[in-house]
Amino acid sequence: MKTVIRNFSHTFRRFFTASILNLAGLSIAFTACFVILTQVDYDYNYNKCFPAHERIYRVEVNRGGEYDWQTWLARPFCELLGAASPHIQTFSIISLLSTTNDFEVNDHIYSEPWFIGFGDYLEVFQPTMVCGTTASLNEPSQALIPASMARRFFGTTDAIGKIIYVDRKSLNQPLVIGGVYQDMPENSQLGNCVFSSFRSDLNKDSWTNWSYTLYIRLDNPASLHDVKLSMIEECKQKLPQNRISGQEDWENYIHFTPLDEVHYSTIGDKAATSKAAVYLLLCVSILILLTAAVNYMNFSLAETPMRLRSINTQKVLGASTFSLRGYLLLESVLVCMCGFLLSLLWLYLLQDTFLNTLVSSDLSLMKHPVLLLTLSGIAVCMGLLAGAYPSYYVTSFQPALVLKGSFGLSPKGKLLRTLLVCFQFFVSFMLIISVGIMYLQSHYIQNSDYGYDKSVVLVGEIPNELLNRREAIVSELSGISGIEGISISQFVLNSSDDYMSWGRGNRERFINTVCFPVDYRYLSVLGIKITEGRNFKSGDGDVYIFNETARKKYPWMKVGELAAPEDYPVVGFCENIRFSSFRNNDEEIPMAFFIYGKDYADWDANSILNIRVAPGVDKADMLHRLAKTTEKLAPDHDFKFRFMDQVIDQNYHLELRFTSQILLFSLIAIVLSIIGVFGLTSFESEYRRKEIGIRKIMGSSTSKILYMFTKRYLVMLVVCFALAAPFGWWIGHDWLESFSDKTPIRAWIFVISFLLVSLITILTVTFECWKNANENPVNSIKTE
Repeated sequence: MKTVIRNFSHTFRRFFTASILNLAGLSIAFTACFVILTQVDYDYNYNKCFPAHERIYRVEVNRGGEYDWQTWLARPFCELLGAASPHIQTFSIISLLSTTNDFEVNDHIYSEPWFIGFGDYLEVFQPTMVCGTTASLNEPSQALIPASMARRFFGTTDAIGKIIYVDRKSLNQPLVIGGVYQDMPENSQLGNCVFSSFRSDLNKDSWTNWSYTLYIRLDNPASLHDVKLSMIEECKQKLPQNRISGQEDWENYIHFTPLDEVHYSTIGDKAATSKAAVYLLLCVSILILLTAAVNYMNFSLAETPMRLRSINTQKVLGASTFSLRGYLLLESVLVCMCGFLLSLLWLYLLQDTFLNTLVSSDLSLMKHPVLLLTLSGIAVCMGLLAGAYPSYYVTSFQPALVLKGSFGLSPKGKLLRTLLVCFQFFVSFMLIISVGIMYLQSHYIQNSDYGYDKSVVLVGEIPNELLNRREAIVSELSGISGIEGISISQFVLNSSDDYMSWGRGNRERFINTVCFPVDYRYLSVLGIKITEGRNFKSGDGDVYIFNETARKKYPWMKVGELAAPEDYPVVGFCENIRFSSFRNNDEEIPMAFFIYGKDYADWDANSILNIRVAPGVDKADMLHRLAKTTEKLAPDHDFKFRFMDQVIDQNYHLELRFTSQILLFSLIAIVLSIIGVFGLTSFESEYRRKEIGIRKIMGSSTSKILYMFTKRYLVMLVVCFALAAPFGWWIGHDWLESFSDKTPIRAWIFVISFLLVSLITILTVTFECWKNANENPVNSIKTE
């Protein structure tokens, strides 16, 4: 071991620049690999924390006609399906999503996620209980909280019987803690929420309110087909006639998504994580590690001309080839382990930086002991594999030849090194092209025409307990200088793929439209143009304004008439706007703005403030003034003001994060490739010093010698680009398929990727060869 350490330190001092670059490349590769694999682990193991997760399924239906596959169901429909088969051990009817809500505990206000369902809906998921049971959810006034929340609220997990209040204590909506469950991992369907129940009679017999999701737990996954047949038979016999009219394709009426596949399902969530993206990230991590291994091999080979004399002198002095190769392999392993340990330092220093925004998982080192152990093993294997060929090569010459200085480069070795560098070029081109395509789509999303000026609109949220003061809040905020108008809506425009869907009418005249409840000022504040009829006015209630797509799809709709039989009147039509995301083609989706009237007095929970600010107003200053004003109006309440640009970015956070991941790893691949080029050119220029000296004596200029080196790399770059371009296009094109409205793939992306990698490579080759090309040829020949 002393010999290994001595050789390692000697090599490090003698080839300082190369050793530093090598360690930097290895540490960067291991750092990137750790970050990528935490995301892969997060996605791959999503929802696998629940006991017997392979027996839990989400139920979806396709009602045909105007509808597609959907997760939202009516409560009686859920109960009908849940009781359809004896193979169903239990079922859960839950709300579609959790919401964030304020809770008052011992005079302190906490903002926490809140999840609601019917009865003991957690029986399907079976969380590990610290105290109490999930059966307490059978009472609407009972709640379950995670252990971490119990400690924050009460300082202990022994919280049975303690009380928290929804919103504020003054509203008298207490929840009694009926149980505390062990914290669930971040990559779980439910998350660490306050769990409580709806009242038992809510929508019990309502077939019009499709607002719930159904999960079932089976006795055995093999029973799934029998369960499907039983459900279909129950639907045929017991569904109301108006729910099965025209239904013929019963085989494709019901679908089951396994719990551990929900994370990837686009049914009900078009922004779901792509399984292909997870596999791509896994491949990228492997490619980066391979690139780092290639770099190390190239550096080892680059040092060969300078180490041969020392190695073979040891042969002459009696060292065996086997022992020399063993020392070189151990040295290689030591270098890779040093690179791995250095990566741990980078991860520790960067754990609270931008890296956290790149992945969903926690980057704390202690959270991933198995991954760290695996990477350390990979470091050892990488050292053995990357050092195998150099250790064989450097000890394969006859000592006499080496000591005379008359050895030559092996053609096979030269081919191997060329292929290794070509592999690095291939990875760089592929990733840059794909990230360029992703950038085009991101730019398209940010700069498309939305039908309103999103740059001057910001939104906020009125807390539930202040909804009875909505008009007073609007009046007070309207007095702030720079605000041109304020309106209130139920949803935030462009914040989701799906909003409230309304089906109205009969078989002859049926409409299915996205419904967007607003107040009478909304279209004016956002600047949405009326194309026919009139705008909303004060005093309107239970009236529509449809977009032009709705008028085109349902030609019977006229201004001043009912939108559908037994429905509400249409007062106008407006231009088409982008109201959801680019995952939908909004130009083809009927959409209606609607004002709640007396028929929906109990529904009117419009709580989103939409504020139009004057052009040129400082955004940060406006947010500060709004926060200051609302603090006076309602102390200790957060209105969560943000501009529409932030809303849109949040809607695409998965895509933007994936683009950022690929961009970062593309840059890392380029850096590693350039380090590899540096190693190869070091090898060639060092070995060809005598050739360079002779060419200089024969009259070659420095520029001709540099061209001699760069010409070979240009050929390699062209070949690698031709091979990588189709793969980069395929990755980018596959990513674009998640969008309904997408940008075309531009040719200049390919041109820029080629020029970028080529320019960096040529500059690196020129820099490395410049010294030898300008050296006195007498010194080169004498040395050789």
